[in-house]
Amino acid sequence: MTDIEIRPATLDDLDGLTQDSADLFAEDGVTRDRLRDPEWPRDDIRTRCAGLIAAPDALVLVAVEDDTVIGHVIGTFSPASSMWTAARAELVSTHVAVPYRGQGIGGRLVEDFTAWGRERGAVRLHVSAYTANDSAIRFYQRYGFVPLSIELALDVD
Repeated sequence: MTDIEIRPATLDDLDGLTQDSADLFAEDGVTRDRLRDPEWPRDDIRTRCAGLIAAPDALVLVAVEDDTVIGHVIGTFSPASSMWTAARAELVSTHVAVPYRGQGIGGRLVEDFTAWGRERGAVRLHVSAYTANDSAIRFYQRYGFVPLSIELALDVD
């Protein structure tokens, strides 16, 4: 096995980051939510990723092996506001390609996100996962995340 490098994403990583994000969307969102459009990544995800790479309150890290993106983490930071008494950071997206799972790469990505959030002054870190995604929930709980709320849905059509 070669060394996996975790580093901030650049626009040079955009193709790999876009593909990794699309893989996550297909694997998680599309399979767990019937209202997700499977074609969404084709038109929108590249622009979204490019915007996040450039955003001052976002963290975009890629896990790279031999110049190939094999995983990523995306996080956003929100300062305290009139509604929120303290700063927060949200882990928006985490993914590691299937052949690389179980090697601690996802954990390294989450730990880097956690350090980034703390350095920015976040008092709470937040991540969401589908209730049907038991493995993701267990994964995040290993890093200290605990249930805070539950989102309920009613499909009427």
